[in-house]
Amino acid sequence: MKLWAVLLLADCVLVGIGFTYLTGLKLRIEERVAYGAVVGFMAVTLVGYAAGWAVGALSGPVVAGAALAATALSAVGWRTGIGQIGADCRDFRRRLMRPISRPDNPAPLLILTAPAWTLTVWILNRAYLPDGSGGVLAGHLSSWTDWQAHLTYASSFAHAENFPPELPTAFGVDRLPYHFGIDFFAAMLDRAGLSAFGGLEVSSGYLAFAFVPVLYLVGVRLFASRAVGVGAVLVFTLFGGLGWLRFFHDRAEGGWSIIWDLPTDYTRHHAGNILMENAVTGNLFPQRPTLAGFSLLLIVVMLMREAHKLGSRRLFAAAGVMVGLMPLFHVYSFGVALGLGLIWAVLDRRWQWLLFALPALAFSVPAAIWIEPLNTEIVYEIWVNGPWMQAPAYSPEQDGLLTFWWRNAGVFLALMLAAQLWRGTLPPVLLWGSIPVWLWFIVPNFVRVAPSHPWNNTHWFVPVILLGSLLVAAVLVRLASIGWLGIVGAVALFFALTFAGALDIWKAVDPEVNVWPVPIASGDGMAAGEWARDNTPPDSVFLIGFEHTHPVPALSGRQTVVGFAGWINDLGVTDWHSRQQQARTMLGGLEGTEELLDAFGVDYVVVGPIERRVGVSEQFWAARGTPAFAQGTYTVYEVN
Repeated sequence: MKLWAVLLLADCVLVGIGFTYLTGLKLRIEERVAYGAVVGFMAVTLVGYAAGWAVGALSGPVVAGAALAATALSAVGWRTGIGQIGADCRDFRRRLMRPISRPDNPAPLLILTAPAWTLTVWILNRAYLPDGSGGVLAGHLSSWTDWQAHLTYASSFAHAENFPPELPTAFGVDRLPYHFGIDFFAAMLDRAGLSAFGGLEVSSGYLAFAFVPVLYLVGVRLFASRAVGVGAVLVFTLFGGLGWLRFFHDRAEGGWSIIWDLPTDYTRHHAGNILMENAVTGNLFPQRPTLAGFSLLLIVVMLMREAHKLGSRRLFAAAGVMVGLMPLFHVYSFGVALGLGLIWAVLDRRWQWLLFALPALAFSVPAAIWIEPLNTEIVYEIWVNGPWMQAPAYSPEQDGLLTFWWRNAGVFLALMLAAQLWRGTLPPVLLWGSIPVWLWFIVPNFVRVAPSHPWNNTHWFVPVILLGSLLVAAVLVRLASIGWLGIVGAVALFFALTFAGALDIWKAVDPEVNVWPVPIASGDGMAAGEWARDNTPPDSVFLIGFEHTHPVPALSGRQTVVGFAGWINDLGVTDWHSRQQQARTMLGGLEGTEELLDAFGVDYVVVGPIERRVGVSEQFWAARGTPAFAQGTYTVYEVN
């Protein structure tokens, strides 16, 4: 990894630790590092975003200046921290030397973190692989599909002067209706010396490294129990429904050897209408903003709990500021954090909650409006009965609301409820404070509050699983404490909760399973994308084919007439079909091409394998355009 990128990551941790001292909250050093890594990432990203917007471009010096400015902002906290951090580190060493049975020994955190980090490195190391001829292979489904959109957004910030942010995949959309914070951070890493691909890998890895410690430490702080912290991490990261039952059917047919070549996914199995994926394989890695949002949500919940406990005005304000800045990083986690805070404020009726609510609303409302998808709508319907909930060839008559969730969540929801009904399992404040979490499960079952494809509604359920994992872990820990029968019951329930997810993670890291790796960009495509990045004006408009693996927008970030339909439709660009028809007209040199070229302000036309699949007329563009780049199967024409 490049030195400047390493320094940027280190600065994020340094900045975040400084802010933890600024809160005045008594934290152990492992908490300062874990929470600080996330808070520092947020601060450095926001300062970098402001600096890039002010200058009009993102460059290495801008990134360096932003890092220094964020460091200066954290200096107020470091005035306290500089005299305390040495003692905090010595305290960590003392606690680590004590017997592991001691409740303050941090060994469980290290034991959890080691395999989590190993798994993260393994997955991300395979995200993008060289093909030996200048091209790139996608090592798993996430980097082949969702990450291509993130690559385009990050490249638009790093190389296309996308300030104020516009949607690079649909010409004329003058804002970027997406929570793009982690992609901007990837762009900063790109400008700090990494490649576009490396920016995505390292930004994901940095936040993935922080997530497990954050979840564990929040569980320990809220419940004063290391066991609950461990249980919450395992329940959430291995979450799965009853798809594991299918595994035993597969084993009966193929024998135990199928464990080395699993034939299907077990938390997303269409034949059984199991659609709620494991959180790691279905959210944390493919849906990159969750890596930031989930940790921020946990930290905010912890801050609000400590503010309520201590009556600290500083903590109420800190929680409010963090919530107010969350929309740019993950809008779904932001919605849960803001809603919980406002509900708790009404229930508690303490004036200090105003210190939370005012910054939370003041900062978040403008950001939320800016990134709101173009066709956001509220539709009242029973979500589970809609066609988006039924896999292909699956009869809706086979499922109802209860049977669907039993199949997809197994005993998880029942254990969440048990935590609230089994007296003494939760501290009173957490008992009443956790009840509103059910709103983010119940309401989206009857109200579709997401734009475009209704499947997006599922994003509201995952934060419920995240916070619910703390409650479920508390039930399992208490059950295991009542004797051998309790231990057996807890183990059986844990198996039912996690076996499907464990199978899917195992399948994801098995390099021999399925078709991975697969080509994502040839050497010629890489050369075309890099040429566009280095040799065309940042505000150029490109006419391209509209497959999701197109290398030119992914590497250059340049504006396109229309990109992959699945992405722009999800963001509310409802005229994507007509745009594609117009793009086909221009690529084919059909009647009306000249008028459309003028209307879209097209500067360059790419003729490559993807364009050939949508019917480009190579003869037309050889006569109409001026060749600006040609290598192998790719030619880029300048439109005169």
